[in-house]
Amino acid sequence: MKRLPLLLAMVLLAFASTGLAQRSFQLRISVPSPTLGFGLEASLQRDLVALIYGDVIFQGPGFLIGGEVLFKPDLGQFDRDLRGLKPYFGGGLGLRLPNANFALTLDAGLEFALDRDTGLFIGGQSVFPFNSSPYGRVLFGATFR
Repeated sequence: MKRLPLLLAMVLLAFASTGLAQRSFQLRISVPSPTLGFGLEASLQRDLVALIYGDVIFQGPGFLIGGEVLFKPDLGQFDRDLRGLKPYFGGGLGLRLPNANFALTLDAGLEFALDRDTGLFIGGQSVFPFNSSPYGRVLFGATFR
């Protein structure tokens, strides 16, 4: 049991190193239950992105740690007028601490590029915990590359 935190830390560092190599991270805020978080993105393929995140939940208090795979195409590849708009959807797994409540997550949203290195996003996330009732939240924040 003492090896589990070490294993989780090693997995987190492995994903963080790919995100830092890509130089892409997020600052995230969600409502209605207020959270503040940090995420790391890494490109898997042309339109696929791996995202790991950690959010501090102020009601409780608690933490939500998760990982997702998102389909995130740049609409500028289809029409030059839509350059910088990136709708996204996908899902993954989450873990709410301190009670170790695992959950499935589904995300959908839109990212707007302000410039080549900065984008703003707004989206929704549905969280389906395995041993409690599902809930949703609205996410917004900034992505820095």
